[in-house]
Amino acid sequence: MKKRILIVEDDLSLKPLWEHILRRQFTDYHLDWSVSCEEAQKMVSSSIIHESPYALIVTDVFLSGAGTGLDLVRFLARAVKSSPIILVSVVEEDALRDKYGDLLSKMQVLTKPISVPLCDRALDKLFGVDIAPSN
Repeated sequence: MKKRILIVEDDLSLKPLWEHILRRQFTDYHLDWSVSCEEAQKMVSSSIIHESPYALIVTDVFLSGAGTGLDLVRFLARAVKSSPIILVSVVEEDALRDKYGDLLSKMQVLTKPISVPLCDRALDKLFGVDIAPSN
């Protein structure tokens, strides 16, 4: 079954990197991309209505538009408790966890710049699959 993945990131130059990372983990997936919190919330709501939830949601903290990735995380906490979330930020993980503790307790947090090995480890923790390094 094809896994649906949502990446919420306003830096479109990161799309090839994320596609590479996801290909390492998933053999069959569909990638949706959003650049704002508002758009992502609509996409998540639609996925719930159509009973095709996301298997993974990755969101940057700082996004275009009115909302942030943390606003999206709050929305997701109410809307889809079962979707794994990876939060990405230029802010250090410890600082985010100190400030937003309980909100981030069940998710992986990655600090930019994004690296393939760190993403592999985060996906491994979420999905329990060891990822062999690509040559």
